[in-house]
Amino acid sequence: MKAVLLRLACLLMMAGWGVGARAADVAPHRVNVVLDWFLNADHAALLAAQYSGSFARHGLEVHLIAPADPGAAPRMVAAGQADLAVSYQTQLGMLSEQGIPLVRVGTLIDTPLNALIAAGDIHSLADLKGKAIGISLAGADDAVLGTMLSTAGVAMADIHQVNVNFQLEQALMSHSVDAVMGAVRTYELIDLKLKGMRVTAFYPEEHGVPLNDELVFLAARDHIRDPWVRAFMAALEEGTNTLLNHPDDILSHAIADHPELDTPLNRAAWTQTLPRVAKQPALLNTRRYRAFTAFLHAHGVISHEAALETYAVDPFLLTP
Repeated sequence: MKAVLLRLACLLMMAGWGVGARAADVAPHRVNVVLDWFLNADHAALLAAQYSGSFARHGLEVHLIAPADPGAAPRMVAAGQADLAVSYQTQLGMLSEQGIPLVRVGTLIDTPLNALIAAGDIHSLADLKGKAIGISLAGADDAVLGTMLSTAGVAMADIHQVNVNFQLEQALMSHSVDAVMGAVRTYELIDLKLKGMRVTAFYPEEHGVPLNDELVFLAARDHIRDPWVRAFMAALEEGTNTLLNHPDDILSHAIADHPELDTPLNRAAWTQTLPRVAKQPALLNTRRYRAFTAFLHAHGVISHEAALETYAVDPFLLTP
């Protein structure tokens, strides 16, 4: 481990060469980032930006906060208790409709991670007719599930929907339900297989649901033009590149700081999550965002399609 950390220290030193040292008398700008969940492989780019010195080189002192409530992050930013929230694109339309002044300013994971996971002898979506399916979040999950089932000729009235809160894996393992909607393919799916369960995963984007970003950064609308937002996204892009070049070194450093990450599940999740990390975090795919908002509107999750710039921006394209 010492050898690995020494190699990483050399890497981090080299990463700082040629960037331009920040004046010693300029205090870094503190940025509090509330995560969507406990620290895990989804946050690898954030850890890499910390360990590579990217945040520091851009004049930022970044603090990562794991919330007690998985749904707390947007509320904390809206209340001024944090600067950025890691949240979900699927929630953006609903937040906007509720009048919560939050705007997407970047992306952490730019592919879907949610999946419909079934246990036992269910091998096709058609096999779910008459079965019990657990969900966590009404609204977007309903729209996604209904769309997926419809591609196999199964209606929502043909299944038994059960709200299992965020206990998706436990509900499936206890046989309380036959399948769960919204489980993460790079976490719960891996864990279920490691625990010996026979499961089948169905992916929304392969069954009629538009592609979307899984995890995004939300900032208060009044702060989206602040210089620290652009500095954060530039640093994150640099950190992501370091992560892709040296994933094992970043993981070793993360495990040294967070020993709870040193499990077969987290190591497997780290490997499977890397290809899904946004390479250009600030970049906004306007076509995809509009398509997903239209999808939510068509399925009654939101009552109208708000103008894109009211809920999602590329901070580098904004005038100061």
